[in-house]
Amino acid sequence: MSSDNPFITERIAAAMQTLGGLPPELPNAIIEAGVHIAGQLVQEHKVIAVGIDSFAPLAQMFCNNLMYRDAELRPALPALSLNSDASGMAMAAAHENADALFSRPLKSMGQNGDVLLLLSQDLNSATVATTLATAKANGMTAIVIGTNTEQLVIENDNQTLSLLLEEANLTRTHEISLFILNCLNDIIDEQLFGIH
Repeated sequence: MSSDNPFITERIAAAMQTLGGLPPELPNAIIEAGVHIAGQLVQEHKVIAVGIDSFAPLAQMFCNNLMYRDAELRPALPALSLNSDASGMAMAAAHENADALFSRPLKSMGQNGDVLLLLSQDLNSATVATTLATAKANGMTAIVIGTNTEQLVIENDNQTLSLLLEEANLTRTHEISLFILNCLNDIIDEQLFGIH
């Protein structure tokens, strides 16, 4: 690839265009989600994150930021990614219905007032539905990030806030999701510690 190849320039322009074309209601929803998480953390609840399929690393990154970011300026925040135990997940998948993969740890660790952060490309999957149902049964609230489709079954209610993205290829969805997660981390730090 020669240095005069416009590939990277075009790639950056496409990413910026995608970010610039986000639904107009999304910024307020991101702020609402960040403020909600901060409020639950103040009340000594925790965040449990689940990234389905290729979104697992994003869930882990979000929790790592809550635990370790700005360590010299603030204490660790209680956050747990259910994707962090890969060997346990593989063992569970061999013995359980794949759609209920996250239900068992959620039932044991999720408590009333905790927040589930759920990321998935396909929000209509049985795994998403089962995970959300388990969280709600435990009295948790849920923040859902994923692609908006015509068949979407997730609706905002008093326990669920959806940050819905337009249909896009997987790479773009990952980029936008990462941007949203970084915004959430910034909002939480600002709300709790005044860190900008």
